[in-house]
Amino acid sequence: MKTQFAVLLLLAALLGACSESSVSLSGSSASVASISESSSSPSKSSSDSKKSVPKEKLPYLDDIANLTYSVVGSSMTSAEFPNAIQRTAATFKISNWSQEQATFEGIGKGLKRAGIKKEDILKQPVLADVLKTNSKAQSWIEAGFSL
Repeated sequence: MKTQFAVLLLLAALLGACSESSVSLSGSSASVASISESSSSPSKSSSDSKKSVPKEKLPYLDDIANLTYSVVGSSMTSAEFPNAIQRTAATFKISNWSQEQATFEGIGKGLKRAGIKKEDILKQPVLADVLKTNSKAQSWIEAGFSL
């Protein structure tokens, strides 16, 4: 089961045009340590689409989007997803990810890339615990769909 999950995560990362992925397996649950896009990969351009996001937060936002994309529809639980976000945030020296708008906008960007519609955000089991962390979570996730 762990091997199948790891293969699915790797396949999702490859399909998402990610150049690096790191999957950590511990105990009976699989967790994503980090997934990031290469700086040489093409990105949605221009200041128009990413005006609200400070330039220094873009790599973090993109990593959160990649993480979200790779776990949508997986067996990751709503309790495991915040831990995966925390690990990604820690690589950017972000200690309180639930207060970062870029976290939620990245989730929205990843959901959109995974083919999830805005109106289906609340139906995503993996988001149950994340949505409870900040009163603005849903609106920031929705904003991420336009990035």
